[in-house]
Amino acid sequence: MKVQPTARNSVSLVKKHTLRNILAAGALLLSLVILTFAFRSQILTSIANYLIIKDELQPADAIVLLNGDFDTRPFRAGELYKQGLAPIIVVARAENTPVVDLDLIPNDTDVSVGVMESLGVPREKIIILPVSGGTTSTFEEAAAVKQYTKSNSVHRIILVTSAFHTRRARWIFVKAFASSPVSLELAPVPYTDFDHTNWWKNETGLITLNNEYIKLIYYFFKYR
Repeated sequence: MKVQPTARNSVSLVKKHTLRNILAAGALLLSLVILTFAFRSQILTSIANYLIIKDELQPADAIVLLNGDFDTRPFRAGELYKQGLAPIIVVARAENTPVVDLDLIPNDTDVSVGVMESLGVPREKIIILPVSGGTTSTFEEAAAVKQYTKSNSVHRIILVTSAFHTRRARWIFVKAFASSPVSLELAPVPYTDFDHTNWWKNETGLITLNNEYIKLIYYFFKYR
């Protein structure tokens, strides 16, 4: 005679099955945690590498310097000019801050220009694009540069900006120049206190990478 399972036996079987599932899920989660910890450096480095675009630079008609990080970016722009990669450096004028308006500190663009002149770049080879009110974003800088290329014989530009900013900068410039024949090369500028291999060990590196991913997502939805 076949014995029918009782209600108590059925409940017991369900509990055992549920416990096995929980244990299996826990084991899988633990394995993932262990693997993540073991390969954390490679994973974190890959997260940073995604942001960095580095092209093999060819001679261009202009070097375009993006405002900001004047402790690093203008030095790289000046270096590329002295290597003969382009005859001019173009930069769109940044917006004045209230402190700049009080003449307490110079405009960011003026600081960058001063750096490049100190490096031996002739002042007449630095083109400052006048923008009403000054630029406040990479998108506005791209628009100003596009207008300049339309009025001048510029077909290839080298874009100089900080390493983690290069992916977003390329996305913005490609979008801005979608109907233009101008080609673009990216020249990422390294940071002074961290790089793609150790950014998570540095407070500024953590903030910089975090902010860049937030801005990348924001720009994608705002300007798509």
